[in-house]
Amino acid sequence: MSTSVVLAVLAAGLIHAVWNALAKSLHDQFASFALLNIASALLSWLAWPFIGLARSAAWPYLGVSVLCHVSYELFLMGSYRRADFSQSYPIARGVAPVLVSFAGLVFANEHLNAKGLCGVGAIVIGIVALSLRRGDASTRQRGVRWALATGVAIATYTVVDGFGVRASHDALRYAAPLFALQSTLWLIGVVAVRRRDWLPSRRQMTIGLTSGVLSIGGYVIVLWAQTRAPLGVVSALRETGVLWAALIGATIFHEGRLRRILLPAVLVSVGIGVLGLS
Repeated sequence: MSTSVVLAVLAAGLIHAVWNALAKSLHDQFASFALLNIASALLSWLAWPFIGLARSAAWPYLGVSVLCHVSYELFLMGSYRRADFSQSYPIARGVAPVLVSFAGLVFANEHLNAKGLCGVGAIVIGIVALSLRRGDASTRQRGVRWALATGVAIATYTVVDGFGVRASHDALRYAAPLFALQSTLWLIGVVAVRRRDWLPSRRQMTIGLTSGVLSIGGYVIVLWAQTRAPLGVVSALRETGVLWAALIGATIFHEGRLRRILLPAVLVSVGIGVLGLS
């Protein structure tokens, strides 16, 4: 794994945490995610004719991935409505690699060595610590459930896209239709449910569109890296975004003391790294 790939995936982790923080910062989460998908749809549809079609072998993966990504955004939006950013983001991103690893045990006859089990243990301890944050118990539990559902969706599309981009043999030709179809489907749903009621202010529009551009850029980097490095290693490096999310939650959103947020996030991040490299 070259240094350039490592640095690119680390940057993708930061980008991912930033665009999620921007989406969380808007009071109307429905409008936030609608704007995010407007940017994604515009860029993807404009780029797709110049990039070209993915290989036919990748289309089944694309179809499944579109549904997974739409589900992911629904769950993510729900978790941001119900939980702190520094809680929901690390839980969602932490549970995904654990599920991917156990899926490998069940469906691909893979094995977890001692290092991998230690990684799983660290992630679980970190997630439990984040789940037991102070606050109303029923509200906290709802937020945790939505974050866990988000993690399930992440794990699913991670595996699907990993195989899909390799079947495509081209990250951009896989990413363009993925974002174009996913974002268009989301916007159709927005118009059907809210019609014009979701239209935001200029400030909200700027934040939402920026988060959409960042989301595309960050994920294209990940897809590109998946063609040049093992899926587990790419996933582990990308999830360093958990640490950025903890810092953003404590310093910008003022969700609690940095130490109480950062220590569980460090456990989750280290666990992901150990699991990915085991």
